[in-house]
Amino acid sequence: MRVFAIFLKQKGLPLYIFKIKASELLKLTIIEPRTSENKTALQRILDKKRLKQIATYLLNNDAAIPNNIIVNFNEKVKFLPEKINGIECGYLEIPDEKCAYILDGQHRLMAFNYLDNLDFEVPVVGFLNLDLKTAAHLFTVINTTQKPLSKSLLLDIRHYIGDTKQAERKATDTALKLSKSNTSPLYRKIKVSKAEKGVISLEQLVKLILPFVDIGGILERSKQPERVLENYLTAFFENFDIPVTNHSLQIALSPIFERVIRRGKNENLNLNSKEGFKEVFNFARDFKIKLESIKTKKERDLIVREFLSYLPETTSQKLDDWLL
Repeated sequence: MRVFAIFLKQKGLPLYIFKIKASELLKLTIIEPRTSENKTALQRILDKKRLKQIATYLLNNDAAIPNNIIVNFNEKVKFLPEKINGIECGYLEIPDEKCAYILDGQHRLMAFNYLDNLDFEVPVVGFLNLDLKTAAHLFTVINTTQKPLSKSLLLDIRHYIGDTKQAERKATDTALKLSKSNTSPLYRKIKVSKAEKGVISLEQLVKLILPFVDIGGILERSKQPERVLENYLTAFFENFDIPVTNHSLQIALSPIFERVIRRGKNENLNLNSKEGFKEVFNFARDFKIKLESIKTKKERDLIVREFLSYLPETTSQKLDDWLL
């Protein structure tokens, strides 16, 4: 097999950039995962769950694999150099046998094994017969310096392009609106990227809101859940006189929120304003939250249970009916 490739050097290390069909590269790939018995191999043991996830993605009409797959060819592969319009290029002479070790991208490539009738070209960066030490160094650099995008940033992008499911879309939309409202306790306090300042990430906040807007949630049918949450959170933080932090938000957006809504409805209170929510909190006026006592999950769970004991769903409700 002859493959056209562009030749370049990076700090004296020659490499070759080319394209090839995934099915053809699969035929050349040597599968040799590193184990306690095989110390010379560099590949990871394949994760079947991840393979199936990538395969499912590849079935989408707009699926793409723009990132290079990186391989180290053995000594049987040769490069025949040429120069075209001043560009150093040529052809890789590749035998019809196993001759390529994957340094990066093995799951992207191996996912094609799960797809019978799908095949397309993938970009590849190839090295020729690197020694084990150099190949190992490249492998470790590739797998320790690459940083995945933050989950919050990915969620924000997916929401923007309409790639979120109904409940997740509603929760994300609600969180972003709370961040943009200058009357909200969460105004400019939600982090989308890691570099931003804030008290809670978009991903964390969406997870807290999701149970309330999902099927069966207290806000499932609400057309403006952000207004309900803004009024509630304003009342919550003013009532307990504590700052908005990651930990205090985890308490506020817990079963406490649903209990306050239900008690307010049972008392026929108007929950379209923070004053209505404050009236509900008056039924548990003796309950206090100390910021220094909510640092661990165990402490926060205890606070939630204690609050629910102060505020049963109805005035006649028995203790056993509301305990978590």
